[in-house]
Amino acid sequence: MSATAADPDGRGWTMRWVTYLSPSGGERRPGVVDDGCVFGCPGGEDVPGLLAGGADALAAAHRRALEAPVEIIVEFETRLCAPLVPDRPVVLHRAGREPVAVPPGLVRGTDDGVVLPAGERELVAEVGAVAFRYGTGQVAGYTPACLWTAGEGEPVALTLGPALVTAEEADGAALAVSVSVDDLPAAQGVLGDGPWRAPGAGTEPVGSLPARTGPVAAGAEFFVEAGPLGSFELRVGTDTGT
Repeated sequence: MSATAADPDGRGWTMRWVTYLSPSGGERRPGVVDDGCVFGCPGGEDVPGLLAGGADALAAAHRRALEAPVEIIVEFETRLCAPLVPDRPVVLHRAGREPVAVPPGLVRGTDDGVVLPAGERELVAEVGAVAFRYGTGQVAGYTPACLWTAGEGEPVALTLGPALVTAEEADGAALAVSVSVDDLPAAQGVLGDGPWRAPGAGTEPVGSLPARTGPVAAGAEFFVEAGPLGSFELRVGTDTGT
């Protein structure tokens, strides 16, 4: 359930935050997804800034977006960016492989697609979720994540999105992810609580990627289903999602 009139403060109900390109000016703007629409959030803060302010600040911004949105756009017509781009590397824990730290410059949104490096004809995808935290260190929410690698496992891009879903939606649940390529099952996995529950965790973003595909060729239709965290589809080897 989204935060609506039943819970105007947005506390205790799930919030879904996105970053999108505004159709009026083209700037990146934070927004709230509710009832099939994106409500542009007033004010100058981005999603990382709202998280830094803590749970109360995020809930207050959510309320402002629903009560006095800058604009309202039908969700499927919205050009989405990554929900947020962190200011530090994202540490990704991978099934059967060593963790890898992916720099912010490789983060992409689900509408950005994924481009193959020169000379590459296929990529491998490792899929799961990344947890982001408030400035206090408490888990704020999760977003689906896909690490794209080429050659000997060199990271090419990290797709995040479509939305950052606050922790109420997922806490206590075993989060499952599944991947299909050209409508055929390609990988699946269960995150459980993930490495973000490790003792002594700081405020850095941490991901768990339990599902790994084989090589995915350029031109393939790639679909991720992450249950309560949402789903996305893109065509491999292009600079736009489908």
